[in-house]
Amino acid sequence: MSWFQPRSALFWVYCLAVVVGPLLFLMQAAGQVWFAGAASLAALPITVLTLLVIGRILFALDPFRARRQLMAPLVMGAIWGATVWTGLAMWANDHLSRAVTNLFGDRFAISWSAAITAPIDEEYIKAIGIAVVALLFRSRLTRPMHGLLLGAAVGLGAQIAEDCLYSTQTALSSPQTPVADVLLVAVLRLVTALTSHWAMSALAGVGIVVALVRTDRSWLWRFGVFALFYGLAFTMHVLFDAPRPPGPPLVSTYLPILIDLVIFALAYAWVLASERRWFRELIARPAARAIGSEAALAPLLTYHRRREARAALRHSAGWTRQRALAYERDLVDRVTDLDTSGQSRLTGGAGPGSGGLPEDRVVRYRW
Repeated sequence: MSWFQPRSALFWVYCLAVVVGPLLFLMQAAGQVWFAGAASLAALPITVLTLLVIGRILFALDPFRARRQLMAPLVMGAIWGATVWTGLAMWANDHLSRAVTNLFGDRFAISWSAAITAPIDEEYIKAIGIAVVALLFRSRLTRPMHGLLLGAAVGLGAQIAEDCLYSTQTALSSPQTPVADVLLVAVLRLVTALTSHWAMSALAGVGIVVALVRTDRSWLWRFGVFALFYGLAFTMHVLFDAPRPPGPPLVSTYLPILIDLVIFALAYAWVLASERRWFRELIARPAARAIGSEAALAPLLTYHRRREARAALRHSAGWTRQRALAYERDLVDRVTDLDTSGQSRLTGGAGPGSGGLPEDRVVRYRW
């Protein structure tokens, strides 16, 4: 399952889209990029910092290192977000904003246009990218966490591209102090990045991947899960762009962000619970005995028990923090490598004469 899939028509559709996206963007914004000049580059270090911070958060949200098997789809998803989303979202936002203005007038559009148009077209374009990459790598995507990581990658690509676009627009609108204003906007974008595109698309990714991989459930059930998680992503986007309510500045500014964090936390709690159920089944299998007893591996299930186990290991063996972390990661990787569900799907399933893996080597998910 390499990223290069020349026999797949969908792969070539993806390639065409990531080429057309930047061209469409340049057709609309080449003048902005040209006249913004070097001032817009002042935000580049902060934009890179945003990428690193969100990337670190994603690693922390992936305690069983599902990302190890998803590097190609994650990179391809991020490329979609940075290229296809950028060109199409500008075009769609412009046309939808005009429609809102024509329907409801200038005063309403000034306040609500972004909250109406952005969730509709931006989430839709990102969702298409998630679905395209998920279909290309369908055999690798077996758990809700895979959908969360893929969706977050698409959203992060869009988020970084949008940060760069904001830098050019700020430099153009602030001819007297462009560098200072560009830096200020970049810092504000970093502060609000916790609930931005990556978090919204992460939830949409969960719904899309569950709908694709849970073939043991009815279409109605799968569509319901997709609609729930996509609706949560849509709601987060509406709150993010909606006019701030009256009240104290800090409350009015950060209350919608706090609500978005709560929505994301509740959805992530379900994803994390499904990951722990999956891992608990792995350590209960006979094959895991070669790595350690079920009681010895159980501390890997939660963050708190991991910290306690590392502290005990450092105390008893005199290891450094880095060595204890490396040992923990190695244990996690060895246990998760026992999961062969993706391989069994590739070989056509298990069973007599099927060429697949033995039935007792396939984990049954109950999320």
